[in-house]
This record gives sequence, C-alpha cells and structure tokens, in this order.
Amino acid sequence: MIYSFTFKNFCSFANNATILFEDIRKGVETKSNMFCDTQSGDRLSKVMIVIGPNASGKTSALKALAFLSWFVRNSFAGLEGEKEPIPVDNFAFSDDKESVSEFELVFNHKDVIYKYILHLCRTHVVKEELYRKEDTRHFNYLFKRNWNPQAESSDIVQRINLKTEILKEILRKNVSLIAASVAIKNDFLTDISGFWQKIISNVNRMGKLWDTSSFGERGLFEATEAYNKNQDLFVKAVQFLKDIDLGLEGISIEEGEARNPKTGEAKKVFLPYGVHKVNDKQYKLPLAFESSGTKNMFVLLHFLLPAIEQGGLAVIDELEIDLHPHALPQIIELFANPATNPKNSQLLFTSHSLEVLNHLEKEQIILVEKKQECKSELYRLDELKGVRRDDNIYAKYMAGAYGAVPNL
Repeated sequence: MIYSFTFKNFCSFANNATILFEDIRKGVETKSNMFCDTQSGDRLSKVMIVIGPNASGKTSALKALAFLSWFVRNSFAGLEGEKEPIPVDNFAFSDDKESVSEFELVFNHKDVIYKYILHLCRTHVVKEELYRKEDTRHFNYLFKRNWNPQAESSDIVQRINLKTEILKEILRKNVSLIAASVAIKNDFLTDISGFWQKIISNVNRMGKLWDTSSFGERGLFEATEAYNKNQDLFVKAVQFLKDIDLGLEGISIEEGEARNPKTGEAKKVFLPYGVHKVNDKQYKLPLAFESSGTKNMFVLLHFLLPAIEQGGLAVIDELEIDLHPHALPQIIELFANPATNPKNSQLLFTSHSLEVLNHLEKEQIILVEKKQECKSELYRLDELKGVRRDDNIYAKYMAGAYGAVPNL
C-alpha cells in the first residue's frame, strides 16, 4: 500500500506536490471501510480522488506516479543505450529543459515500510535511494546511488549484498538501479520490484491509454485478451457488468477474425459479445454495438480487478467516462468492501462526476488548481481550516468554498 507520493518539476507542477493516503488523525477511531489499519498501526485510505478544473493538472498528477512506476520497472529493458533520453516531462513552462525532476514514494510492501527517492534529468539519474523503516521514526538506507559528474558515472553504497562490480558493468546512467538489479537477478530488489508491478494505470506519457472516442475499439480488444487469459478475472467482470446493466444476461468471448484495413491481412482475435435474454431466448450482440457505458466498464474493469486481485494500486484517469453517476459508488464499494477487496488494494482516480464526493471523506479528496505562471498546485481537503466532517462537501465545493473550481 502507498502512504504518500511526492513529486516536483513534472509537467505542470513546478514545486513540491504530495498525494497523501495516510489518515493522520490521532486518537480517532473509525469503522469506515474506506480506511484500513496496517500492522504498524497506521491508517491508510483505500480510495483517493483528484478533482479540479480542466487543465488544472489532475492527469499530470497521475502521470507522475505512472512514470515513476514505469521507470523503476522497465527503464533497463525499455531504453536502449546511454544516449537515449529519459522520457521525463519537466515543468512544461520553463526554458530549462535539463532541470532535475524529483520523486519520492513511501510504501508498505509485505508489512515493511520503504521510502524510495529518485531524482533525474533527461540524460541521467542524479540520485536514487531506497530506505527501510526500522522503528516508529527512523529509516535506514538500503542503497544510495549518486551521480559523480567528474567520473560521469554513479557512486553506489549499499547494505543488501548487491554485486556492485557486476551491477556497474550493466548499469547505464539513464536506467533505474532496481530495474538493472532485476536483470542480474538480485533476490531482494527483484522482490521489491514486485510492488511496482502491482501499480496498474490507464495513463501514460500522452494521457489516457484508451478512449473510445479517439481510439476506436482498441481498448475492447486489449481487455478481451486479458479476460481470455484469466478466467477468474472474466467471471468477476461479467458479474459486475450484470449487476449494473439489467438488460445484460452475460458476456461471451469467441474466436474471430480481424483484417488490417491497410494491408488486408487477416489474423485471429478474440471478440466479446453481449448476451441478452428475451422471451427465454438468448441473443448475442457484438460488444462493440453495446452502449458506451457497458463497453467502457468492460475495459475499465480489466484495470481495476487485477489491482484488487494482486493487492495493488489502480491509477485511473476520468473514472466516470460514459458511466452513469450511480456506477461510481459501486466501483468505490469494490475497493471499500473487505469482502471484495481482502488485500486492501487502493484506487487513485480523477473524475468530473462530482456527486461521488458524497461518498468520500475529506481525507480522501485532493484538489488541484493552476496558479500564476501556469503552475499547478494540489492540496488535500482536510488541510483547509474549517472543513467539518458533517459538511455537505459536494454542495460546498460546487459553491466554490474550497477552491479548485472553474472560473466560467
């Protein structure tokens, strides 16, 4: 689980921004399923929403976490050679394109709390450090990697039996030490990398990975392939769809053929069909012809359910796309309910369907707004003075009491 995520000099964020999952109230007991207690006695939220006007920086906040997850997991295999630039997007409205972006993640992995720090520019990693929490206050370092400009390489100190000389032979200046250590099969860091594998997102450097309005049915094919490989995942997705679509009897996946529109080349694919029952007779309709809400939920669940299954984190931009407002509380309940989320997976999402605020507490709401010089800033609602627990948060936000609203 994630305690906090801090980033700086990324996209529209010039200064430090922190998304805090930890409920820092002391001596306050809560029976809300929205939070869970760790073995160390900390209370973490299972659901966090990021809200604000268009172009305020909501998606950028999610992209920061998605980028960090990609870099830790895939930079070694994904970047070829030291000359390939790191695809980090510095603060967009600055002439200094070689400035350093900073990231810090505090997370719980197998009941141990870690802190990971990464500073980098487009050419190289400046700093990379991993710490483990040993008591209630102190973190001890496991490894420290710092850029040495004179030697044009990284200096490494470590306490985890890394084969430093072997690592230095393969460690390029533009890749993560964790990713490189996985390549040489270091058991400890391979295990740590497993945490990052459980961060599942629908955003990448350009924004959302899928959007039926711009990418056609690509998302349907990708989701169908995932469901076809994981029957348990498919069964859960179908049940959820049936619960929110009263006209849907089920979903079937059948092998079909698709042709490349340019080359005419045919290939075998798996195609989803909606199953409907009318007068005791079943009819199949290609899912591509179903409602936008049904299609998008079908695709969305192939991000959400694996995160729940693995005890991970789902990072979803615009959770509400084409969905009825009543569907969002049901998605939140998937994560809040211990019966459907026994591993305490977390959900971080943006949304413009603000009625969902009625189902969240003030510690679960992140507001983003763009200040002068096009700089985005974010803050958690409970940081504002005077926000009462019994306030109608939705009504007050819509009235502009908390800020981060459009000026129309």
